[in-house]
Amino acid sequence: MKHALIVDDHPVMRGGVRDLLQQAFPSLTIKESSGGDGILDEICGSDWTFVVLDISLPGGNGIEILKKAKAACPHMPIIIYSLFPENQFAARALRAGAAAYLAKDREAHELVAAVKAAVEGNPARSASTRPERRPLLSDREIQVLTLFGKGMSRKEIAQFLHINAKTVSTYKARLLHKLGLRNLVELVRYAAEEKLVE
Repeated sequence: MKHALIVDDHPVMRGGVRDLLQQAFPSLTIKESSGGDGILDEICGSDWTFVVLDISLPGGNGIEILKKAKAACPHMPIIIYSLFPENQFAARALRAGAAAYLAKDREAHELVAAVKAAVEGNPARSASTRPERRPLLSDREIQVLTLFGKGMSRKEIAQFLHINAKTVSTYKARLLHKLGLRNLVELVRYAAEEKLVE
């Protein structure tokens, strides 16, 4: 173990992951990043032993960042550690090149185990043993669902994602249909139950 990068826009979460990994790997030097502009250069600009990457980041989608990072530095192990449920995002993250995918509700030792496996070059995996009971949503649908869950309005979401407000309404209608929900209140409750929002 040499040095690692933790990318997460929540300082408390970064600190917790840093402390956990420092305890598990005492000789490891850890750098933290909140993401944002230049994150791809930050990931590929150094020979990290591994990277722990969140999905929801300011100014970018973690899956897209993952894809670009794996194209630029394919041998670097990247572990996705996210609030998004594994039954919605694990498969696409692993297809995009993640060494492992863990939701943030997993036990601490599972993250340590995933890091060890990734560094040792073991096959990509998800820590989840839960069956996929939820309808499969697209990346954008989950993003819109998460923003509704955070209390943002249709216009606020449109501005945040740089899309038309009517397009947000279309995503909302798709979400209600796919999830079998009746209104925005149920959509917000679903986002909370699925731990898409803190």
